[in-house]
Amino acid sequence: MDPFDVYIHVGCKGSSIYYRSRSAEVLDVVIPRLSPVTARYGVEVLYQFEMAGVPLVNPAQAVVNARNKFRSLAILARKGIPVPPTFAAGSLRFLHRAVKRTGEYPFILKPFEGTQGRGIIVVDSPVELYTTLEAMWSLNQDYIVQPFYIEAAGRDIRALVIGGRVLCAMRRIAPEGEFRANIHRGGVGFPIELTREEERLAVRAARALNLNIAGVDILQTGQGPMVIEVNPSPGFEGLEKATGIDVAGAMIDFAVQFARKAKRQSPHLPN
Repeated sequence: MDPFDVYIHVGCKGSSIYYRSRSAEVLDVVIPRLSPVTARYGVEVLYQFEMAGVPLVNPAQAVVNARNKFRSLAILARKGIPVPPTFAAGSLRFLHRAVKRTGEYPFILKPFEGTQGRGIIVVDSPVELYTTLEAMWSLNQDYIVQPFYIEAAGRDIRALVIGGRVLCAMRRIAPEGEFRANIHRGGVGFPIELTREEERLAVRAARALNLNIAGVDILQTGQGPMVIEVNPSPGFEGLEKATGIDVAGAMIDFAVQFARKAKRQSPHLPN
């Protein structure tokens, strides 16, 4: 269902959710798959489904939290999950203090929300950091700042967690001259077996953000593995190609089980 074809209502007679011209309140389960384009309106649709009693594989608030890079890292850190030292700021006044607490140049800048490596910038000096942040703020864009781990540049791990277990994982390697390993940026995926530590880290990260389906990105640094991002609507084309696993089918199988469990726990849900 295209979120933009969903009509949501309050204070009106009849159903509160329509997909095109048909009521959509009798769905058994929803698997949220929101893109940067559909996310803002799509989240409101998810909240409306929840209020109508339709089970969501990933709850609306969990999707909101995970999509915000700073908020999600804050939640993970409070749960004791290793993440890169990170800060966000709203002015240049005390920026030098925040930099000292976070690490050494170079730094990597990421927008609060974004996928597929869009908007990510590496800066090598205070002048670059200050001017870049000032320019982004003038466009009403907020950024997080993290150390750039040179030893991990151009490679990371994507683990797909479904229902509290890792279904599969791949190592993503960026093309020559690119520091972003995203598949959409030309990165290449290779199937891997996670270490016990990495597998436990991926499962803990998904659970901390209350996500039943999540793409957990892990960076292998000199200080050990760190979670750098958790995607509540993970792309799976690259994973399927790299591993040969039917990821879409696994998501659907889990959603069916999830719907049946929700029905048993709440018999009043529509059949």
